Amino acid sequence: MIVNRRHALRQFLFVSAGIALIPSCMQDKSKASVILKNFTIDGDQEMMLAELSETIIPATNSPGAKDISAHLFALKMLDDCYRKEDQQQFVKGMELFEKNCTTQFGSSFAKCKREQRNSFLQKIESNKNSKDDQQFFYNTVKRLTIQAYTSSKFYLTNINVYKLVPGKFHGCAPVKATA
Repeated sequence: MIVNRRHALRQFLFVSAGIALIPSCMQDKSKASVILKNFTIDGDQEMMLAELSETIIPATNSPGAKDISAHLFALKMLDDCYRKEDQQQFVKGMELFEKNCTTQFGSSFAKCKREQRNSFLQKIESNKNSKDDQQFFYNTVKRLTIQAYTSSKFYLTNINVYKLVPGKFHGCAPVKATA
């Protein structure tokens, strides 16, 4: 077989393209999609957080919390802005949350039906005065999910229209006299 330069270059390009694409095909699905500096979570925990935020603000005719990646915002805020003790309490609460859901329904929170999720969260909401790790986890996720949603592009352009500059100035407008 005679090999010319064109054939050798084409084969080299195919091989190098294949080598470049192999790492993306072999991604570990158990890893989280966001890189955190101060604590770690796995892919299942990230999926559970996504479903929890979607349960808090579900998608209707407008996008839900999962659609705007509120769970990733919550994780990043927790990693960047919270104390080390709070981060550890959050992780413990997340594990306790998942454990309690599994014992109550026999499956993880992400695999539960919507009615089961809502009843589980209502039970947690009824214990608002509790100071345990699970309550801290839930309150933190709820607060950060609402913050992420109300500061999202969708919310600020469609629901509560944000104006960078206040309204126009009308200098020659008549003033009504009050009696």
